[in-house]
Amino acid sequence: SAIVSNIASAENYTLWVNGRGGGGVVGNYGSFTYWGPASTAAGVNKKAVNWDGYNSIASQNGKNCDALDCFCTGNNWCYIATHSAGDLMMGYTLANYGSSSRMKKNAVANSGGQCSNSDGTAQTGWNIKWVRAASGAGGGSELSDAGSWALTEPLVKDLKTTTARAMYNHNNTANVWFYMYAGAKGTVYSGILPGQDDEAVSYHSTGGVA
Repeated sequence: SAIVSNIASAENYTLWVNGRGGGGVVGNYGSFTYWGPASTAAGVNKKAVNWDGYNSIASQNGKNCDALDCFCTGNNWCYIATHSAGDLMMGYTLANYGSSSRMKKNAVANSGGQCSNSDGTAQTGWNIKWVRAASGAGGGSELSDAGSWALTEPLVKDLKTTTARAMYNHNNTANVWFYMYAGAKGTVYSGILPGQDDEAVSYHSTGGVA
């Protein structure tokens, strides 16, 4: 019956959104180069949401939206894990498009990472259970402010603390909860970062402190 086939197509997916440096093949949701061995257990129906980790958040945002459209619409729901600038990417996406109209997709991606419409209907935003951000850079990093990273990188310009904080309304998450996990690991240049840090992002940014 239609009801049975409808239930059968309801899936949960775990999406992993990379940070600076990228490494995974953009458009290939099975490419886990950024994270480690693809064989590692990493949640139900795991998918790597690859963007280049180099260009600006705004210019790469379409890649993130493609993945959310593919796996987090219709009867499908997503758990999302982000790392570093992946937090900035996810926050930007939800603040700008989390309440927009999205076509429901069939979760079968082409080589460009895009999926086809499932039934021709639309929905508001995406079906996201939660976002868990590890060493999130939603508030930027003082290393970018200090010029510790190559300033020719468009992403590094986005990671300046003033730029990152003014980029979007960080309080507008379209009712999606962000759980923040900070890292502690001091090095010689961690003196640039206020308080404890994970070598790249300090606690106030990873904790989402406004």
